[in-house]
Amino acid sequence: MSQLVPIVITLPNGDQKQFDQSVSVMDVAQSIGAGLAKVTLAGRVNGKLVDASDLITENATLQIITPKDEEGLEIIRHSCAHLLGHAVKQLRPDVKMVIGPVIEEGFYYDIYSEKPFTLDDVAAIEARMKTLIDADYDVIKKMTPRAEAIEVFQSRKEDYKLRLIEDMPDETAMGLYYHQEYVDMCRGPHVPNTRFLKAFKLTKLSGAYWRGDAKN
Repeated sequence: MSQLVPIVITLPNGDQKQFDQSVSVMDVAQSIGAGLAKVTLAGRVNGKLVDASDLITENATLQIITPKDEEGLEIIRHSCAHLLGHAVKQLRPDVKMVIGPVIEEGFYYDIYSEKPFTLDDVAAIEARMKTLIDADYDVIKKMTPRAEAIEVFQSRKEDYKLRLIEDMPDETAMGLYYHQEYVDMCRGPHVPNTRFLKAFKLTKLSGAYWRGDAKN
């Protein structure tokens, strides 16, 4: 009868934690202490950034990422973009979401809308984002087979998300992140809960062309 081989997680200070089975980054954080788990955003496993919910299945090095880390700020900004998408779709269900990347000083989201956004809209979106943060909900990641991801965005009439999937022909699965009823697609990682997103401000509104082409 074969014996289970424990998984050994090596932390940055050289300490090691042993587990009898696969564990998530958050599981490791909780094993270290409740205080650390409360501020855990993500992890760096064998040098690669991953979500707090991602499983570690073999011996690995692990750095817990918190808001104090440079990577933590980028993750928070990226998740703020998804939160922005959530708020916009609640207020303007007819719009189509394009991309919401992080930039040096913050984040933005390109959105297709027949009706231009106004500064009043921006104020309403920011207020809705704060309401959603107060809901203190978990952000759920689901690795989704390509065909299923296409179905998800077809059902939501998110044409630009479908184009993005077309641009990734070699990807067999997509990371879908669920903010309650809203879903976005991303490589991640993202925050595990909206409580990390309280410090933000929407500052600017501008127009753009799809892929910089006025014909699109």
